[in-house]
Amino acid sequence: MTDYAVHLHLVASSEHRNALSRAAQKALERTHGGLVRRFTRARSRDQLESLWQQTLHEGDVPGGFWALVTHPLCDTRLTHSAYEEIHMLSHQIGAGQRADLRKLQDARSEIQRLRQELDAQQHRHRQAIDNRDRRLRQLQAQVATAQEEGRLAKAREAGAIQRLKSLGGTRLQERVTAHARRARAADQRAERLRAEVKDWRDACDLANRRANALAREAHEQSAQRQALERLLNPGANACDGCSASGPPGCPNLCGRRILCVGGRSQVIEHYRELVARCNGEFEHHDGGIEDKPQRLNSLLSSADVVICTIDCVSHDAYNRSKRFCKRYAKPCVLLRSSGVSTFARALEQVADTNSGKQGERERRPPGTIPSVAMLEVPG
Repeated sequence: MTDYAVHLHLVASSEHRNALSRAAQKALERTHGGLVRRFTRARSRDQLESLWQQTLHEGDVPGGFWALVTHPLCDTRLTHSAYEEIHMLSHQIGAGQRADLRKLQDARSEIQRLRQELDAQQHRHRQAIDNRDRRLRQLQAQVATAQEEGRLAKAREAGAIQRLKSLGGTRLQERVTAHARRARAADQRAERLRAEVKDWRDACDLANRRANALAREAHEQSAQRQALERLLNPGANACDGCSASGPPGCPNLCGRRILCVGGRSQVIEHYRELVARCNGEFEHHDGGIEDKPQRLNSLLSSADVVICTIDCVSHDAYNRSKRFCKRYAKPCVLLRSSGVSTFARALEQVADTNSGKQGERERRPPGTIPSVAMLEVPG
């Protein structure tokens, strides 16, 4: 008989008093005797229902149900309520069993997958161990071969030493050792000499750079001195296109207005005299020490060339002069030194730069300014 057939037979036999129903009742009373005695203490229907709900909460449903339906105070309504809860609980248990079966199936699939991965991993490990053992055997064979070769080499070395001793090889060995010692000393001296040569080369390069810098400085100072000598050389020479006269060979500014921004007060009059010798007009602004900064804008507008001494001028005057000349394409000469010879050299550069534009200056309308690059005269 199947479980379901046994269940139907037992239920059908329980409808009447017989040997099977009496045996079943005795078995249930013996199995759930503790709960039956617990339910016996209930003196009212409410207490009986409370005990039933408590057993449901605790999970002892079979024993609680038997103790409830066999109690004298259990009425039809309470019995139907218990049957309803048992019926719904069976649905929940069935759903839970189905979910558990699905989880069990998933767990079995996962276990099968993990077993396959474990087998593959074990296979890889076995292969790795086999490869390691094979490599270890190869290395052991190589070590044994090397040891045998070392033993043979030591034997040959001992025989060679013995033959050298018998042939007077001790003195030859001493000579070889002495030569090796002298060779090492020679290598050390050569290394020191190479380091000294490198130091001397670096010193020569530094000296050459200094000599080139001094030569450039000497050349510039010579040019400044020659420019000052040409300006101070007495004589007379008429400049082309202008009625002024100046020393022979002097740069011709052709009446251009030269504005000097900054400079030491002791040399300003020398600047003025040099500009006058070169047939030019001289204007000066001290860079904001005594002259007002607002006056600088009007002087910049009326000047043809701006000469700014970097070593003796305020930052504001220097920046304003440079920006103004760049904006309006006005010639600007930056002097690193405010010496008279440096100023004379700057006048020559201004005259040389603009000598090719004399015709253009005569042809351009009044108030226009030619475009001349910004010059810088080193001190």
